[in-house]
Amino acid sequence: MWGLFAAGVLPLTAAAAGPPAPASAATTASPTATPSAGSAGPAAQERRSVTIAALEVRGTEQTPSARVLEILAAEGLRQGETLLWPEDARVQRARLRLLQTDAFERVTLRLRPLAGEPGSVTLTVDVEERSSLEVTDLYLGTSRFTPFRGGIQALERNFLGRALHLGGGFVWGSLPRQVPRSRRQQAFRLHLAAPRLRGSRFGLAGTVYVTSASEPYRIAGRTDDPDPSLFRTVDYGRIGGILGTTFNAGNRLVFGLDYRFERVNAQLPVDPTFTSPNGDSRPIDLELQSGVHRLTSFNFGLNYDGRDEAARFGKGARVALDLQLSSPLVGSEYEYIKLVAGGAYSFRLPWGHWITPSLVAGQIAGRAPRFERFFAGDLSDWTPGRELGLIYTTRSPVDVFNTGIDRRVLGSLFARFDLEYVWPLFQRNRVRGIKAGYLVWSTGIFTFAGDAAERALHRAAGEWAAPIGFNANFGLRLETVVGALEFSVGNVLRRTPL
Repeated sequence: MWGLFAAGVLPLTAAAAGPPAPASAATTASPTATPSAGSAGPAAQERRSVTIAALEVRGTEQTPSARVLEILAAEGLRQGETLLWPEDARVQRARLRLLQTDAFERVTLRLRPLAGEPGSVTLTVDVEERSSLEVTDLYLGTSRFTPFRGGIQALERNFLGRALHLGGGFVWGSLPRQVPRSRRQQAFRLHLAAPRLRGSRFGLAGTVYVTSASEPYRIAGRTDDPDPSLFRTVDYGRIGGILGTTFNAGNRLVFGLDYRFERVNAQLPVDPTFTSPNGDSRPIDLELQSGVHRLTSFNFGLNYDGRDEAARFGKGARVALDLQLSSPLVGSEYEYIKLVAGGAYSFRLPWGHWITPSLVAGQIAGRAPRFERFFAGDLSDWTPGRELGLIYTTRSPVDVFNTGIDRRVLGSLFARFDLEYVWPLFQRNRVRGIKAGYLVWSTGIFTFAGDAAERALHRAAGEWAAPIGFNANFGLRLETVVGALEFSVGNVLRRTPL
């Protein structure tokens, strides 16, 4: 569960707490169960018990049929069992569990009476498989600080045909320009998860990662000037892993508990200082402990995913929470608490379009390392954010309201509100590999602030303690067999060296 928010805050936060997909998206599912042709509808039938004489699975190519039958059996749907027709709660639970494997686009369960055997039926499961391999992130861009950066993250959701999730990614950047004694930044990550162990509500997951960072910090100039020559870099390396378990409390609610452990090796410059345009100098706190130190933490997560409700009923919510505790009590040499929570509610308008308000916020208490603090670029639709934990830019958010948001980089407190409007254009396009297309428009505001001491310094200087920023975006989103592609104004601005 850890990682919903911690690795860069907003790109992952949006994924965890953002709007559910429209009804035409991949989470759409068919009704719970339908009678066979020629049968009367549920309103015309009395509720009665029937016996499952046989089970049949149709439509599987990548997923073994035995895996589908295992999930049915876990909900008590096996040969010889009795169920209530036309409705049985186990049928709905089994359908949702099949969708939660992420292996299927649509799932339909049907009961077919057997000729000559009153009270006996065949339970048929019709599935439409989705591509099990998905590209979740594509890193490609340039900035005034880093001439080129590129990388990818991908996820295989049906590894070995057992609904195991195997994912990984990397990002690599060229040598920063105009910054002496800097180095290339790169990161690698590998993840393996079993979302649900056989016959239980528990899942297991593990992640390993390696990061080599050369992160910019300002030494001179105006605090809103992104000229790379006004920066130097602090070098640090991270290597570690995360082990965790999840508990499926219901069809949509999942709790997670993780333990994270990593080795941080920071090479800090001697007495770094910032010199303002008027000649005043002050020391810089780079928010890292010099040398090799240990960072460990316990992480608790909660995720309620109601996207299937939105697809079926025209409205649904998503809620996510992530709490991270790092302390000597859990073996860490850093001490802080980090909390991020978000929620969104999607509903379909009478003319078939979708609107989703969403809210996400976070706060850090204690002295977190700089790579765990919130990054202003993660909050803005128009500026690059962290990519696998790395910062490849010296740009700050655009200060639309003239509140000073372009003079902030790292903080301990943030909140963001967005309103997204989705206009479905087509479904099942004739172009092979493209499943649906949407026009997407969004707008919102966010605020960003440092800790109590930083806020006091800004107030003393006559500045906003928590400046306000503005977001707006417009573009085309395509659902493809390998993931979502977005062609938007924000996507272009984040990748260009402005």
